[in-house]
Order: sequence, then C-alpha cells, then structure tokens
Amino acid sequence: ADYALLCPGQGSQHPGMLDLALTSEAGREAIASASDVVAFDIASRVKAGGDLFEPVFAQVAIVAAAVATWRALSPHLPAPALAAGYSAGEVSAWSCAGSWSVAEAMAVIARRARFMALSSPPEHGMMAVTTLPAAALAPLLERHSLHVAIEVEEDHWILAGSRAQLERARPDLEGSGGSTHPLPVGVPSHTPLLATAAAELRAWLATMPTRDPAWPVLRGVDGRAMFRGGDARDGLADAVERSIRWRACIRECTERGIAAALELPPGSALARMATRGGRFDARAVSDFRSVEGVARWMERLGHQSG
Repeated sequence: ADYALLCPGQGSQHPGMLDLALTSEAGREAIASASDVVAFDIASRVKAGGDLFEPVFAQVAIVAAAVATWRALSPHLPAPALAAGYSAGEVSAWSCAGSWSVAEAMAVIARRARFMALSSPPEHGMMAVTTLPAAALAPLLERHSLHVAIEVEEDHWILAGSRAQLERARPDLEGSGGSTHPLPVGVPSHTPLLATAAAELRAWLATMPTRDPAWPVLRGVDGRAMFRGGDARDGLADAVERSIRWRACIRECTERGIAAALELPPGSALARMATRGGRFDARAVSDFRSVEGVARWMERLGHQSG
C-alpha cells in the first residue's frame, strides 16, 4: 500500500523517544553521527529529559529521533510514496528522503534553531486554538495583533504573538467558541516576526549541498510536492516566516490516493489527526514496541490493499 511518512515537530518530546532507534545498529550509528555534529551525547541528554523543551535542543532532539528511527526502520519497510514534515519535522522529511545525511540534517536543524532563537522577540509564545472556524478567527487576529503560525485543521490553529497579546485574546477566542491551550514554546515560529531568521537561514542553506529526494517531500507552507534537492532550501527558509499549512499537506496526500501514514517519533498527534476524517489508516511508530511490529503492520496494510 502507498503510504506517507510523517515527521513531527515540537510538542511531544519525551525521554524514551530514542528507544526504538537504539535497538538497531543503524539507529545507534545515526545517533552517534548526529551527536558528533552537535558535540554532545544526544541519547544521554534525551534520556535525562531536563531540557527537552529548550528551544535549540528541542529541535535537534526531535530531528535526531525521527532520522535515527527511520535508519532503523527503512531496511524493513517498503519506500513511502512521499514524506511530509510538520514544522521542524520538514528537515527530518528531507533527510529521510535522502536529500541530507544524518550529519547534514543535524547541521541544518541546529543552525535553524539557533537563528530562530536569536532573532525571536522576548516574551513571545504560541497557543493552540481548537473548535474555532476561520471566519470567527480572522477578526480576532486583527484585533489582538496575532499571527496564524500553523493551520492544522479547518477549526484547529496554532497562533503566535506576544504572551501578553495571547493572554488578552483568550477571553475573546473562548467567547467565540474556541478552546485555548498555551504551548511550551517561546519562539513565534512561522510568522513575519522571524523574518530575520528566515533571511539568515536562506543565506546559510545556499552553501549546503543537497541531493534529489528518493520520493517527493511536501512543502510545509503550501503542501506542494517537491522533487529536487534545491527545493529544500527555499521551502525551509520560507517556513520560518510563513504559516505552515498542515491541512494542505494532508489534502495533497488524499488527492494522490494515499490512504495510509506512518508517523516517526517522538509523536503520535499527526497520525491521530490523519485518522480523524476516516480517510487514513495511520499509526505512529511510538504505538509499537519493535521494528518488527512496525514491519508487520506495514505487511498487513499491503495485503489489505491488494
């Protein structure tokens, strides 16, 4: 069965997120290679768990978890039809598709995280808003000077702005029917507030070699399928200062006839969202205890579609 490989962003980091990767030689090699680039032992720092939400380490750890787990899994699975990455996960998606080695992906994510942290205005953050349609949201964004960082689903948004503006907007958002959840993120990613970081990343990525991906990678800002290694550079730089349209990525999957998805660690939120409309048979690697478990599920999928 054709399936999409989904690479998560921040939000579900946990101290066990490298466990499956560490059960395989290929996964351990990938984590060692990633650790060499950032000059610390990623595995022990993840296990300790103390700074999994610190802005720079969080991004490094998330990409390391996804790419190392894919190295462990890929010899046992058919190739995906495409890959899509949510926020920082877009770097993982390009690496899994072969455009960047583990070491190169680590260099990219560490640089992206640093540029974003350094150009982030102080006292800013992000907030999830659910059960609120676009028509109700639009006037409130204007009134409270907030940005949509991520369009998750038609009634699910991640907003960014100053903490004070987010706090002030909560009664209005809830009064219009929304549920609000502040997120443990201190950087207003995917908004014009990070235009400086986007420009710095674009200039730095111009010096990075890339290879064409083995399968298309969906661009976060509009869900379009990209087929050339060079597309990674603009796609990633654009996404630092523009909204991520995850809904468009999922729509692209369905339009291409893809009915299954596998989410790499650390999360399972993307798999849960994909199954919600009943269009996808989606699972997260974190639902399984072993590489063999994932391979068996994939085998069953193949038989069902056949």
